[in-house]
Amino acid sequence: MIAKLKKLWKEYYTEWRDKVEWPSFPQLFSTTVTVLVGSLLLAIVIGLIDLVFSTLMRGLYSLF
Repeated sequence: MIAKLKKLWKEYYTEWRDKVEWPSFPQLFSTTVTVLVGSLLLAIVIGLIDLVFSTLMRGLYSLF
């Protein structure tokens, strides 16, 4: 059982070290900036939608 676990972990480590293609720093930076900008734009759009709906609901509630 222990030998199987050692073999399994050795295979995991070998695959992680040799077979996984890690991104370069410029790729990583570019992707991170893209995700941050996309998240910010999505947050702004959702905030605007919330503002419009809350204004509409406040106007609707004031009628009653």
